[in-house]
Amino acid sequence: MGDEAPKQRDLEHLMEQNATELDFLSAYGGTSLEGDGAPLLSALVRFLKAGNIEVNTVSETEITFSFGTASVVENGCQVVVEGRGLPLVPSDVQQAGFAHGALNKKRNRCEVVLIDWGFEQRRFIERVSEHFTHGE
Repeated sequence: MGDEAPKQRDLEHLMEQNATELDFLSAYGGTSLEGDGAPLLSALVRFLKAGNIEVNTVSETEITFSFGTASVVENGCQVVVEGRGLPLVPSDVQQAGFAHGALNKKRNRCEVVLIDWGFEQRRFIERVSEHFTHGE
């Protein structure tokens, strides 16, 4: 073994492991944030900023960012993303934790209401963010 310190897991590995082990729980419902738009919007803002996406606050209930908008709606947080060749398919926004998901045929506009802040929602935002930050 020697003098080497044990290899520590990084955050991404832990998140991936937990998502792999706990995905089945999404079939039983969401988190305590389910359907509450304000905390979902706050979580989205933190996630975007952590990914170095500039967020502009329009009001307490609405934000804009380089590739879209998000706003508090009655049962969640509506996210609209626009841009050429979005890396999405309709099923990406029609799974647990999403409501009213729609991707147009040209794949340049997507609208969805987040009703949960789980792995699927974070991955959705991450994929779209990467699309715009690493070359559209």
